[in-house]
Amino acid sequence: MKADYLTLTDGRRVRVEFNMNALDMFVKVTGKEMSDLTDGKADVGTLRTIAWCSAKEGEIIEGRELGIDEIHFGRLMNMANIIEFSEILASQSDTGHQKKSPERGRIPRIFFRKG
Repeated sequence: MKADYLTLTDGRRVRVEFNMNALDMFVKVTGKEMSDLTDGKADVGTLRTIAWCSAKEGEIIEGRELGIDEIHFGRLMNMANIIEFSEILASQSDTGHQKKSPERGRIPRIFFRKG
C-alpha cells in the first residue's frame, strides 16, 4: 500500500493514514462511534478531527510526532488540502479494491448410468 501525504500551508509534509488506530483516536477524542459516521454526512469539525487523527497516526507510522493540536492543524489546511484529504480518506476507506476470496463453486454432480 502506498503512503499518502499532505503538504500543509507551512510547508510541512505529513503522512495521512486512516486506519483502526486513527479511528480509535477519533472515537476517544469525540465520543462518537464508528456507526455515527456511516450515514455519509459529516460536518467540517468532524472532518477536521478525522484529518488530524489520521495525520497523527501517519506521523507515528513514520516515526515522528505531529506536534500540533487539532485547531492549529486545521489552520494549516487550505481548501486544496481539504479536497486532497477528502480524496485520500475516500481511497483509504474504499473496500472495493480489496481482494475477495474466490467463491467456491458447486461440486459438480456426477451421474453414472447403469447399464
